[in-house]
Amino acid sequence: MIARLGDICKINMGQSPDSSSYNDKNDGLPFFQGNADFGELYPTVRVWCSQPSKVANKNDILISVRAPIGALNIADCECCIGRGIAALTVDENACFQKYLWHALHSKVDELNSKGTGSTFKAINKRILEETEIPLPPLDEQRKIAAVLDKISDLTAKRRRQLDKLDELVKSRFVEMFGDPLFNTKGWAQVAIKDACASILGGGTPSKSNPEYFTGTIPWVSPKDMKTSIIGDSIDHITEDAIANSTTNLVPQNSVLMVVRSGILKHALPVAINKVPVAINQDMKAFIPNDRITAEYFMYYLKSIEQDILGNVRCVTADNIDFKAFQTRQISLPPLKLQQQFTSFLTCSNTFRFLVYNSLKKLELLKYAVVQKYFETRWSCGTEGF
Repeated sequence: MIARLGDICKINMGQSPDSSSYNDKNDGLPFFQGNADFGELYPTVRVWCSQPSKVANKNDILISVRAPIGALNIADCECCIGRGIAALTVDENACFQKYLWHALHSKVDELNSKGTGSTFKAINKRILEETEIPLPPLDEQRKIAAVLDKISDLTAKRRRQLDKLDELVKSRFVEMFGDPLFNTKGWAQVAIKDACASILGGGTPSKSNPEYFTGTIPWVSPKDMKTSIIGDSIDHITEDAIANSTTNLVPQNSVLMVVRSGILKHALPVAINKVPVAINQDMKAFIPNDRITAEYFMYYLKSIEQDILGNVRCVTADNIDFKAFQTRQISLPPLKLQQQFTSFLTCSNTFRFLVYNSLKKLELLKYAVVQKYFETRWSCGTEGF
């Protein structure tokens, strides 16, 4: 059976109240304006509203209806909702709420494809009402939701493990080397450029020659900088592409850093490449000299991330003033101490690799389950749970 959301939910579209009713004194109801207020499961209260226009009930599913469309949270109290959110009150006689939660996650791409608007894409009530989901009997809905809940719980645990590992490494770095921003252990310092054998820039091979993109050399761009170790990339280029563009072949065990990207609003992607790579024009590669290890260099940059981001400028895109950046001072502890940190990091990364692989397998499993119960199964008529 296929059901429309409008037939199994009461859909309450948010509306922004008068701004004069906003306050930070707990006067009225918590006010959630959009995805920016969403947490992992429940929204975070930043503002209250004394004269709410639209109110969501406790336990309603909250869905973002403006960019980004489809983000989900649960209302953990009665609350006021702005125009960036819709609240779904589920008819529990027809649909198990956690089942609908997972079904809606499978609809994010579809909902985004239906968004309209020149500045920010948005969906309206009619689009939500007409969105269809498979609706098996309630007992089976509960079984499906239980399977997906279990996978989601395990996935969240793996992510928390990765976060804890990151915190451990950062703590160990400060313990060994002190606060890098203030050089609290009084190490000798040099300019970043003087800690490098060379600094390489990136470039983009000409797309007029598609053969340039048929090689085996990873061509790293900001979208590949999601972990601290780079072993491959989405795109690959040839040696001819490197020879005929401004990009360079970066030797392994260099430190890669994004210097121009919208991501610099909130993060500084830094990584070490474990194989030779080329980089695009939004990145720089630091080849450490014999006084500094790549691992120490990378975590030094990570440790002063917020200070670097505080100096990001915006011309045509968010970017780091690299001429000024390379003259920044970097501390140079004894090489033996740096190598001890490298050994610690190697052990940490071994465990991180195991956790990360487990996370990826869980994500693939969840994708397969979602495909089976929310898409493939209902379009081809397969039987059973």
